Amino acid sequence: MKLTNAHSSGSLHRRVRRMLIQCIAIVVLLSTSVGLGIGLYQDVYARDQLLSNAAQMAADAPLLTDTIQTDTAQQYLERTVRRVAAVDMLGIYDVQGKPLVFYDLAAGEGEASVLPTLRADTVRRLYSEQRPLLSSDEMPEGADRCAYAVVRDENGQAFGIVMAGLYLRSYRRTVLRVLLFYCLITLLALGVGSLLSVRFSNHIKQELLGYEPDAFRQLFLQRMDILDALDEGLLAIDSHSTITYINRAAADILSIHTSDALGQPLRAIYPRSTIARVMQTGKSEYNISLESIKHVSVISDRMPLWRDGEIEGAIAIFRNRTEVTRLAQDLTGVQHIVEALRAYTHEFTNKLHVILGLLQLGENRQAEEYVLRLTKTRAHSISYISERIQEPSIAALLIGKSYRAAELGIRFVLDPASELRGDGQYLPASSLITILGNLTENAFDALRSAPENAQKEVTVSIREGEHGMLLSVDDSGAGMAAPQLDRIFERGFSTKGEGRGTGLSLVKETVDAFGGTIRVESEPGIGSSFIITFSDAESRAQT
Repeated sequence: MKLTNAHSSGSLHRRVRRMLIQCIAIVVLLSTSVGLGIGLYQDVYARDQLLSNAAQMAADAPLLTDTIQTDTAQQYLERTVRRVAAVDMLGIYDVQGKPLVFYDLAAGEGEASVLPTLRADTVRRLYSEQRPLLSSDEMPEGADRCAYAVVRDENGQAFGIVMAGLYLRSYRRTVLRVLLFYCLITLLALGVGSLLSVRFSNHIKQELLGYEPDAFRQLFLQRMDILDALDEGLLAIDSHSTITYINRAAADILSIHTSDALGQPLRAIYPRSTIARVMQTGKSEYNISLESIKHVSVISDRMPLWRDGEIEGAIAIFRNRTEVTRLAQDLTGVQHIVEALRAYTHEFTNKLHVILGLLQLGENRQAEEYVLRLTKTRAHSISYISERIQEPSIAALLIGKSYRAAELGIRFVLDPASELRGDGQYLPASSLITILGNLTENAFDALRSAPENAQKEVTVSIREGEHGMLLSVDDSGAGMAAPQLDRIFERGFSTKGEGRGTGLSLVKETVDAFGGTIRVESEPGIGSSFIITFSDAESRAQT
């Protein structure tokens, strides 16, 4: 099942790249927003510090601390504003906060009259705090931020106030500069992120063997379901002998729950296990009989798992030999023939005991008559079946079943109209043995619980014609109710206890394999009939 193609590979590349770019974009935007906020705060703080320092520097200038003369102060303010980049305007107030001198860099001049008088509380704060004061209350028109510092003489007496201010455009330049810087970083990060996403998507594509992530997930789940549905048990361990996988069949064989085993040390779940041995030898082991598992007969294969030339774990395959043996016997009919031979031996042993008893009693004539009568009866029974059934293995099966029925006290009847050429036109002899053997045993089982005085009879009919074959097995047993009829062909379903329920399922599988149909008629208290028909290819095509 290969899902890789150019479209899926390109789609994978685009989806992964788009996803990575989106993640990178989100991270970059978040980091940019946080960084921008911090950067703006730091820039504004630095501008405020520069503004305060400029105000304090002007206040400490000897030209002003000696005496404040309007013309001289005006010239000083003009030179300072032009030289100090952190200041757009300077002003000087008297001790009461009335403006004396002012210079505006944008206008190239300044009139003290444009400055508002400082409020009394602002002046008091300046004098009391002994440091520059940042305020936006009494700014001149167009200013965005102002710093005030007290002018003191050499004795520390205040005799004026210096104001340093910035226009709004200066702050805008600061913001624009920071925004431009972070935009460049964002574009660079997105470009690098796009390049990395392409490389990362290519790496993911290689790691997923070219599959789409959803297709890879679906394929993984399907394979897990397939492994869990196997009758063979699977158990995998890593290089530290920790169980990494165990399917349902292996959990059943080891009598544990799958969820309890995953992630556990192998020794804790299966103390006598030798699976880890293959990781030391590096050689696979096959058909190992597991004597450590007592409740079932199990054989195991175990192989080391290699990756890049190194062993990274091991896997063990468990096969329930008990179930395999039983299924093989059901499929080949060996078990039916063995039981028939056992019944045949048992019956003739009883006859020999009768003959021996008659000879010991001196009844030689009666013994001779008994042997002749027995031989005639058996010869007639064998010839009756062999004349109608040309296939030797099927004839042997039916003869054995007749002896088996006699042992169980059941009347076994082969329909006089039965006929089988034995050329295998509709199905091979081995498959016919599987069907007849299991159906007759099922009929015998149905009559085991019948009362002693009840009529116990099993009738088998085999009719082969030019266009088809009909098989039927009828019994006079207790019959089956509708709920049982719906489930009789399910593997494992049986009303006879544990370890049963495979015979009829094998019959159904064999019939289906050769294109036949099976019908069941059953009535409680009267009995059951199984009717199977096979048609040739021409007849099937016409229907």
